Amino acid sequence: MRKIFRMAYESCSGQCYAHSDVMRIHTLGLSEKGAAEFLKRLLAMHAPSCGNPNLQFRLDHDVMDGDDVFVASFYRYGSLDLFVARTPLQAMEKLIDGVLSWYESDDGKEILREEGVSNRADVCHHGTDEKLVSFALSFSGLSDAEQAAVRAELRV
Repeated sequence: MRKIFRMAYESCSGQCYAHSDVMRIHTLGLSEKGAAEFLKRLLAMHAPSCGNPNLQFRLDHDVMDGDDVFVASFYRYGSLDLFVARTPLQAMEKLIDGVLSWYESDDGKEILREEGVSNRADVCHHGTDEKLVSFALSFSGLSDAEQAAVRAELRV
């Protein structure tokens, strides 16, 4: 299995991403508008997890019986949810849906209220939405014109 994406807070580096494990947005086959919508959802997933080592997200790829398989995972406080799909976009969409649903659950709300970070910018190098978008776009594989279009859609 090959790792594609990781989002986990690393206190020693003050970051939620490792540079080698960043989502390459161009591989998802999205238009500029689609990439902007995807990034909005990624931002929503990142915000409550920023600075919290108990929330982690991953996407891995493997080939089974000649077919691509993408496995996304959501680790939270000792629990692990897995989401399997045939494309990286489908796996990421399932992951983001699962994470956002947990954030809105009674359990998620209670835990995040107790352990949430009051100011993401203080704990993570990518703590603001603007910084995270810049970071994601710098590794996206999108052209400068495509990146500008995505920024315009996001208004950051």
